Amino acid sequence: MKIAKQSPAPGGQTYKIREPFSATVVSVERISAADSTEDIRHIIMDITGSNLHYVEGQSVGVIPPGSMPEGKPHKLRLYSIASPRQGDADQPNRLGLCVKRVVEDQGHQTYYGVASNYLCDLKPGDKVSITGPVGPTFVLPEDTGMNLILVATGTGIAPFRAMLQYIYQDTIEWSGRVMLVYGARTSKEAVYMNTVCDDLSRFHRPGRCSIYTALSREQTNAVGGKMYVQNRLEENLDELTELMTSENFSAYLCGLKGMGPGVEAAVSQAAERLGRNWDEWKLELKKAGKWNVEVY
Repeated sequence: MKIAKQSPAPGGQTYKIREPFSATVVSVERISAADSTEDIRHIIMDITGSNLHYVEGQSVGVIPPGSMPEGKPHKLRLYSIASPRQGDADQPNRLGLCVKRVVEDQGHQTYYGVASNYLCDLKPGDKVSITGPVGPTFVLPEDTGMNLILVATGTGIAPFRAMLQYIYQDTIEWSGRVMLVYGARTSKEAVYMNTVCDDLSRFHRPGRCSIYTALSREQTNAVGGKMYVQNRLEENLDELTELMTSENFSAYLCGLKGMGPGVEAAVSQAAERLGRNWDEWKLELKKAGKWNVEVY
């Protein structure tokens, strides 16, 4: 079976910033532990009547109401969709987002992220102006026998929640193997894999889908330092190398920009085992759409 790469799906509507769609909030649930310093929410919106069709790995834009101090409207913010194309919890026309409330101490004042605080404070019934879907490249490959290497930090887990739900519970039997490495500071902040919401652990299937966490403030690596996603990849280098052996794989990185060099260093070790120069191989993979990065 094939999955078409598309943005949006055939027959779907794409909404622009000048003509957004008004979605209705269904629920706003905190999915980081109540005693965690990070406030991360799963927000479900009803998009009935939009004819907005998306595929896993795409994003929608959110337009916060109001204006900036100079009087201009707030800028559009993009958020990865955290639900599969069948809808959140398999409910058609329900779209899920994973949003972290941004509150930063900047010396003499505190900065509150405009879009993130707006979204986290929403209540059921509120209206939200959204655009999209966008993103034709960070989507599942057409070949359902392809191995997937997924690496996420923080709310970068959102598109992988959508992908795994689609692969393992919705419509297809994915014959390729999947390796997911997810980094967070603590287990309380490992959203979709903690005591508040555990959507992903159930997809762990020996020999088919491996799921690893890297909790930097709770776990240590082989030399006693903090555990990061690249350390988990190095610990499981045999598995990583096996997934890359036939070159029938596609890799996706989503999350904080800082993880990039470490992840590439780990992947380059696997490439070296296979007698490949990583810098040259990465260029080939990018050209073939098999090395996909969305970082911020």
